[in-house]
Order: sequence, then C-alpha cells, then structure tokens
Amino acid sequence: MAAISDQPLPIIQLTPLENTLKSLLLDVADYIRERTIAEGGNAADTPRTVLRFTGGWVRDKLLGIDSHDIDVGINNMTGYQFGLLLKDYLDIPENLQKYKKNHNNGELKDAIVSLHKIEANPEKSKHLETVTTKIFGLDIDLVNLRKETYSDDSRNPQMEFGTAEEDAMRRDATINALFYNLNESKVEDFTRRGFEDMRDQVIRTPMEPYQTFKDDPLRVLRLIRFASRLGYRIDEDTENAMKNKDISEALKLKISRERVGTEMTKMLKGPDPRGALQFIDRLELYQTIFANHQDDVGVDTSSWALAYNALQELLHSEDTSIPIARVRDLLIRDAQEAYYAWVIAAFAPWSTVPDRVAQGPKAKPLPPRAAEVAKDSLRADNKTINLLRDAACHWRSIVGVKSSLLEERMSGTAAEIRQQIGLYIRTWNKDWRLCCTLAILQEVAQGGEFNKVIQEYNKFLSYLVEHNLENVYDMKPIVNGVEVAQHLAAPKGPWMSKALDMVIRWQLLHPEITDKAKALEEVSSRKEELDIRSK
Repeated sequence: MAAISDQPLPIIQLTPLENTLKSLLLDVADYIRERTIAEGGNAADTPRTVLRFTGGWVRDKLLGIDSHDIDVGINNMTGYQFGLLLKDYLDIPENLQKYKKNHNNGELKDAIVSLHKIEANPEKSKHLETVTTKIFGLDIDLVNLRKETYSDDSRNPQMEFGTAEEDAMRRDATINALFYNLNESKVEDFTRRGFEDMRDQVIRTPMEPYQTFKDDPLRVLRLIRFASRLGYRIDEDTENAMKNKDISEALKLKISRERVGTEMTKMLKGPDPRGALQFIDRLELYQTIFANHQDDVGVDTSSWALAYNALQELLHSEDTSIPIARVRDLLIRDAQEAYYAWVIAAFAPWSTVPDRVAQGPKAKPLPPRAAEVAKDSLRADNKTINLLRDAACHWRSIVGVKSSLLEERMSGTAAEIRQQIGLYIRTWNKDWRLCCTLAILQEVAQGGEFNKVIQEYNKFLSYLVEHNLENVYDMKPIVNGVEVAQHLAAPKGPWMSKALDMVIRWQLLHPEITDKAKALEEVSSRKEELDIRSK
C-alpha cells in the first residue's frame, strides 16, 4: 500500500523552537548510528533511525493551532532506549551549546528537565517502555511505532513493534493518524484518508469502525470529543457502529468509570459542550455513559435536548436584550461556573427521577439519583457530587419560591417576604446560583418557553439584587456565640446554634440595623425558646 494519499499533502511550518527540537532529535539519531558503527557495527547493516511527530500535534499544526505537547514516534527502538541515548548526547557540553546559539532571547529552556520512564506492563506489551520528558520547554513523549492486538475482555492491547503504517492504522481517527516525518520534512498520511477528512471536516476510524470500537470502546467517547471540539461531523458508518448495542455493552464492561469521567470532563470543558451532549443524545448513549448502577430504574431523555439547548442559548445567545445577559451574568459568573452549568445540564434527566428510598428505621436518606450516577458512572469528585446533590434537591424549591414571589402569593410584610426568601437561599447552599440554573433548564425541558422563563428569572434575580440578597448565604451573625452567652449569663451549649439562627433571622428582617446591642436584645426577649440548661 502506498504510504501517502495521492493528493499533494500540505507543508508544515515549524516554529523556531520546533525546528531546534527537530535538529536535536535528528542529530541524536545520527549520534546513535555513528556510535553503533564505532563499536564495531557494519555501516551497511546499521539502519537509520526514522523519527516522526505523530497524532494530535500534526492535526493541530494543520489547523493552525500551536501545541507544546509532542509525541515522537521511533521506528527501531523503544522510547526509553532513545531517551537514554538522548541524555548521553546532551551530557556532552558542546552539543547543547550549538542549539542555544539561535535562541539568545532565553526562549530555549533547560535541555532536559527529567526523563520519566513509563514502565511497560508485561501483560499488555512486549516491554515497550516509553518516556515522557521536557525538552526546550516542550512536553515530549518518546515512543516506538507499534501495532496492537486486543482480547475480548480488555481495552488494553498486546503491543509489539510495528511499521509506521501499522501505527497509523491502530489510531482512533484518521485525522489523528497523520505523521510528520522529521528525516524527510514531510507530512505522511498512511490511512490515505486523514488529510481528506480534515479538509471535509469528517471524523472516521482508520479501520472498520465496529471492530475498532469493539477493541477499545473508549474510542467512542474520544471521537465524540474530537467531533465536538473541532466542529466536525462523524462519518455515517462510524456513527452506526457507535450506536451498536454490542459497543454500548463493551463500553460498560471494558472501560473504567474513571476513564469515562475523564473524557466527559474534557468534553464539557471543551469549546462546544452542547455539541458533545447532542452527539451522546443522538447516538443513544446516555444510559450507557450516565448509567444507573443501583437498581433497574431508567431515565427519560426525550426532553433532554430542550435543557442543553436552553443552556447554550443562555450562555451564547446573540440576543443582546437585558434579561438573558442579566440572568447569565448573575448566575454564571466565570468559566468554572460555566463548566459546572454544563455538568448540571448533562445530569438534568436524572435530576427529575425520584430518589431511592433507604430501608430500615435508622437508615440515612440516600443521595439524589444525579449524585449517585455521577459517583458510580463517572467517579466524579466530591465537588461535582455535592453540586449535583444540591441542585437536584433544591431546583423544585427554587421554582416554587420564584413563582410565589412573582405571583404575589407570599404572605407577610415586605420585610417578612425578604426574610423568607433570604432563608430559602441559605437552605439552597453556597452553589444556589447553579441550582437556579438547573431550575431554568428544568422549566424549559418541561415545556416552558425559553424567553418567558428567562424573563421570570430576571424578575426574581432582580428582586434579590434590589433587596441585597445576592450574598445572603455568606451572611454572618453580627454577634458571636461567646457574646450571646455572656449577655445571657448562660453556659455554652447546643442552644447557641439556635440563638445565632435567631440573630440571622432578625438581621434579615432588619437589614438596616447593625447595632449588636439590638441583636442581643432580640435573643434576650426570646430566651425561653432556647432551652438553656444550667450545668
């Protein structure tokens, strides 16, 4: 088979630093050959080492995206063997100096910070050690070209030395199988489809897609991530294989939950989270990725698209009207909160499913479904699990409070209504803004018209701003427990927590008063409610 496609391939322009790295690596290859010959090897029988930049770096370079993470493919030795010889070469002082002469501005950093060997697992490979290191400030992985053989029960292949073509064909997508040959300064397309698919903005597997995914089901998620990140479409045959029930089952059985969680995090932190969720939705992978491991209860995703499209509209609407921008700015204040908003959108279907019921008289309530699924299916961190717990627990309360306020169904004076709403927000916990975001998505998913829902939340949030309730969760009592105990001449005890809660309630009712004495008077007047017990 020809090594490259018939059409002319593009020329990659290296940065000065990349050019220096290329020169270094080729000089090391020459050094290795010369040393072998000097040690008695026959020049005719001593092969030249061929080096290639592989995979993602080539793709990004062709897209005009700079990358400081480079995989170097080696044709005739392991990455660890090459790495040790690279270190030997740079230990010769004059060798390093010649690369610095073209970088007088300090751009050339330390030659090698460290060589970190990644041990080969004998169960997975023929002792093919790789090395990760930093050279001239660039993150470099040194690895031999390889071919792979898979078993039915594991995504971890048996690996052997392979040709460049075998290495290209084992990769997850044709656009990730392009190589840059350092020896010949040219792009190589051994799949014969990589550059064409980049031009046409298509994601496809180099080999037959069903077997590709059966071998390593994680590739399903990786291709969704690349398609959403690059704005590419997935090839029809590839998409049909991704939908296959055998592949869904293999994804459940062969892939660790941590790896699934890592891929989902990358998708939701990527440039198009909505695109990733659309692919998952269309490919009917929701219950495979966000699987319930506790019982047989399923989840309805028929209205999920309404939720994630609503979040996309909220975050990126071209409508410059005040309500959308105001709601967005009040609820989702930075990139981190935008990421967590997408997490909430991803779990929106599970946020409507009733919780499991704990058994036994002393059993603690079980977490909401969304939190359980995040823990069991994605091995999510505690921050994410706690956020999903709070959002699932409180979104209905938020809808109710918002509606009661706007429909003037809350009883009491204006000050008492402010107090009630402040207390509600404190029960919604510190991420109450993201809980409100889920409330919006659920109202839209349940049939609410987006603009009408946004207008209502704009009014609700405007009330919070006007009544200085935005930061009420963080509000502290103006007196502390010791001051209250001294004022009441009472011993410290459990009653103090209730007393400080009284102070918070009083402060919400009287925001204009900041005098500690007044707060202490309030506690004194209600002393009988505290059940203070003398020692």
